[in-house]
Amino acid sequence: MLNLIARLVGIVLLRLGPQDLPAGRPTLVACMTLYVIITSISLGTGQRAENPVAILLLAAALPLVMCWIVLRLRGKLVRWPQTVSALFGTSALLSILSVPVRLAAGAEPSAVIALFLLATFFWSFAVDGHIWRHALEVSFSTGLALAVILFAASLFIIQSLAGPL
Repeated sequence: MLNLIARLVGIVLLRLGPQDLPAGRPTLVACMTLYVIITSISLGTGQRAENPVAILLLAAALPLVMCWIVLRLRGKLVRWPQTVSALFGTSALLSILSVPVRLAAGAEPSAVIALFLLATFFWSFAVDGHIWRHALEVSFSTGLALAVILFAASLFIIQSLAGPL
């Protein structure tokens, strides 16, 4: 498990790619489980969502489906387990950093905390773009654009089906 976390940290730092994760179901299950746990905690902090169970289910299912579609269209479906593992695992790690900060900040975060949270949010796009760059063998800017588009699509679908976040 420590080896997996070290590799996920390498991806978050843009030094490794999804291809550096162990292939197979155990890695995917571990990364997805960590993501679901952290997302559950995140949904429990701050303002309460109208339908947190639906949000959690969609937040877990959409990356699986969207990643499958994108990789299938590009003829790189064999990379799906490692790509999804990287997306879930790195998202969980970045959330692990931001959730305690949000909890400590309360309803009115200071400017420093707000900047940290904003930087973490934008860094998550850079990490996802980096993952897509490796998974699809495209430029970083193309991977980043895809990450932003998939985030916007996910947000739209979640809010349309489960209500406001």
